[in-house]
Amino acid sequence: MHSTLLARLIHRCFPSHCISCNKQGEYLCKSCKRNLLPHPEICPLCHRFSANYETCLDCKSEKNWHLEWIIIPFCYSNEIKKLILKLKYGHSHVENPPVKGERWVRQVRTKQGGLKSKLVISFVPAHRYRKYFTKWYNQSELLAKNLAKKLWVHCSQLVEKKKHTKSQAKLDRKARLTNLQKAFVLKENIHLNGMETVLLIDDVTTTWSTLNQMAKVIKKDYPKVKVRGLVIARHNW
Repeated sequence: MHSTLLARLIHRCFPSHCISCNKQGEYLCKSCKRNLLPHPEICPLCHRFSANYETCLDCKSEKNWHLEWIIIPFCYSNEIKKLILKLKYGHSHVENPPVKGERWVRQVRTKQGGLKSKLVISFVPAHRYRKYFTKWYNQSELLAKNLAKKLWVHCSQLVEKKKHTKSQAKLDRKARLTNLQKAFVLKENIHLNGMETVLLIDDVTTTWSTLNQMAKVIKKDYPKVKVRGLVIARHNW
């Protein structure tokens, strides 16, 4: 109740404007949303076409790959970049996030169709220094909780970041692949029955290394758990 009132107050004091055309109402108006390009369905590892963004049969045998698939709703664009920057650094918009996730909901419902195991939504954790002293919130957590609420499923932090690492955005591709090694651990007092499907949420990805390292940690203790990913967009370089 209080959070809803706070959100309304913030929205009134700081009305949303389209990041593309500056029209008041939404962070991306309906007209500008039409300009967003859907990302093609690819295998996240080899980038060849793969229905439903699944890891292809060839790549499933890769021993250092631990994700079943990663849904990527949008191609990386100037509009997506602005939305993500507002999400990451727009502190006054925490109660009214610029990414609402309607397309995420449709994608998950479509791709998860017929799923028999329990779905658990989780997110990329921030190191406590970054969360409590640099930004005081975690944008991936905001996205995950928003999606879980719309899907009526449980959202839980499964993994902790114990190692303070360099920002992935400041590293080249080669450094990104090694920067997060041994940075994550399974959170204490986490108990899964071992047959769930875990959906890991992040804002944007380039090399998949963050999600893959988290999946590795989860599967170490729960090898039968299916670990999947969902991001806003893929930075293709």
